[in-house]
Amino acid sequence: MIILAKTNAGLVEYVKSKLGYPYVYGMRMELLTKEKFDSLKKLYGSLVYDSDAAHIGKVCCDCSGLISSYTGVHRTSSGFRAAADKANPISAISQAPIGALVWKDGHVGVYVGMENGAPYYIAEEGSGLGCRKNKLPSNFTHWFLCPDIDYEVNAGGVIAAGSAVTVKKGAVYGGLTGTRGKAVSDSVYGRTLTVDKLETHNGVLEARLQEIASWIAVNSLVKV
Repeated sequence: MIILAKTNAGLVEYVKSKLGYPYVYGMRMELLTKEKFDSLKKLYGSLVYDSDAAHIGKVCCDCSGLISSYTGVHRTSSGFRAAADKANPISAISQAPIGALVWKDGHVGVYVGMENGAPYYIAEEGSGLGCRKNKLPSNFTHWFLCPDIDYEVNAGGVIAAGSAVTVKKGAVYGGLTGTRGKAVSDSVYGRTLTVDKLETHNGVLEARLQEIASWIAVNSLVKV
């Protein structure tokens, strides 16, 4: 049996698929039963709202559970922070790859990229809000790489928005246009290009390169 690696692109696609799922503290993408609800109330008290009983019969989750349900490693929000090799200030979020975790005390979410110059994330946001995509607020304090997944990297490190890169020989264009799969022009090789943004297309993490206005798979790039 082949076990597929958990990746940052996979994490982003996963959390996008969970938009709208209700929040209940202590849940990890599980079916909320009456027995489970009563158990959570007994265990966590006021952190589980009486109004959360309305979600009985639905699959529910909390913020750390959203990530844990993808990785298969159960951690709390503080547990993700403690397990990270390095925590970066949120002011440097433009340097983060998609799938990085964004954190503040008591809460964690998944960075999904820049839109119109603003960073966005997906998280289970609390009772009444559920899993949603939102502009990253200023009260988040750090971003870091999830310790339980593989990030698309090369010898130079993680490729993120703003990275300077070169293109490997044999690369093809990506994106969702008619040029997808066609060989990259010879004139592109040897140039230092700038990553404008990262997106997943057809399950492949790709970077839009500013100078050529084209998408190329991250694994076809070398950070310089």
